[in-house]
Amino acid sequence: MINKNSWYVIYTRSRQEKVLASQLEAAGFEVYLPLINKVSIWSDRKKVVEVPLFNSYVFIKDVCDKIHFKNFKSFVTFLNYNGKPAIVKQNEIDVLKTIIKNGYDVGEASQIEVLSEGSEVIVLSGPLKGLIGKLISISNNEWFVLNFENMGSSLQVKIDPKLLKKV
Repeated sequence: MINKNSWYVIYTRSRQEKVLASQLEAAGFEVYLPLINKVSIWSDRKKVVEVPLFNSYVFIKDVCDKIHFKNFKSFVTFLNYNGKPAIVKQNEIDVLKTIIKNGYDVGEASQIEVLSEGSEVIVLSGPLKGLIGKLISISNNEWFVLNFENMGSSLQVKIDPKLLKKV
């Protein structure tokens, strides 16, 4: 079942997206693997690494027949939606390419934690790193009122929501 100008989603083995994309390109398939730069922090250094935007997904154009892929060890299956292979339109791929090309700060939505008032949170980075507090209120998605029990006070902090994680 080939639909011109349609992209299909291949589900790969864990951390094998780049490997499979390279193998498929070498075999003559048109593939797209959206990659973003991410800062990885180790105890002794920070490093910018290129990682897939979507874990375990590679997009492939005009092919959705599993028979072509049995020799690729990184291939698991095609992503299905309502019992049929999931189709991604060309304009959606173009939007992804534009977002990445222009350097927008992006992350997969399923990875974003929704912070709610009353949640216990830990500060992941910055001068308050490691402090645990209760999220009292949120305004404009940047200002947070945190109650830090170990400091015995509450403070209003302008902090990137990505630096807070639910405990």
